[in-house]
Amino acid sequence: MWRRKERETLRLLQLHSEAVLAAVRKFEELVRVFSSFEWEKACGLGREVTMLESQADDRLGKFNRALAGGAFLPAYRGDLARLGAQVDNVADVTEEVSRTLLSREKTWRVMRRERRRTEGLREGMVKMGELATKCVEALHSSVKTLTSNIDLAETQAKEVGRREHESDLIEQGLIVDLYERERELDPVTVMQLDQIIHGIGDISDQAEEASHLLLILIYGLRA
Repeated sequence: MWRRKERETLRLLQLHSEAVLAAVRKFEELVRVFSSFEWEKACGLGREVTMLESQADDRLGKFNRALAGGAFLPAYRGDLARLGAQVDNVADVTEEVSRTLLSREKTWRVMRRERRRTEGLREGMVKMGELATKCVEALHSSVKTLTSNIDLAETQAKEVGRREHESDLIEQGLIVDLYERERELDPVTVMQLDQIIHGIGDISDQAEEASHLLLILIYGLRA
């Protein structure tokens, strides 16, 4: 089904999604450390997230150059370019929310001071970080399987949506819980936590958007 040039181009896409997954896994670790009040360690992990996001950018560039070099028919080339850009958005959002998290030292101090009152919020954020990783793991698995088992690739792409839905449910519950604590936490802390929670959820959202593009590509390849 695949010529050598196409296989090599898809390998570059796999390497790109691998770097994106590494950034999201590092971010999951960052959320866990942030929530357990290890500020200096969290800052170090944030720098690693930025490094991995830059690596993903470099790999996307190689993938795009391979596409521009004539890999795939034009009908598929556009779908693949959009897929690569959307997978990269996952890394971009991951770095963005990582920076947001680490610019909220005051919020971190409030959470540490009010650790009993914020325990549920912190546990929920960690769970959302785990689900973001699971979303991107399923996405990466689908990209990897595309060259060998297109039916399995479809199943894995659809798994992203199921994981994203789990994340959405947790996010909705956390936001309700957060605004029920407005009398316990100062307004700035509430607003900043709202931003952080939505930011973590956005990683899974972006992964789901990439899975939709991947499914479009899969359906096209079957036609």
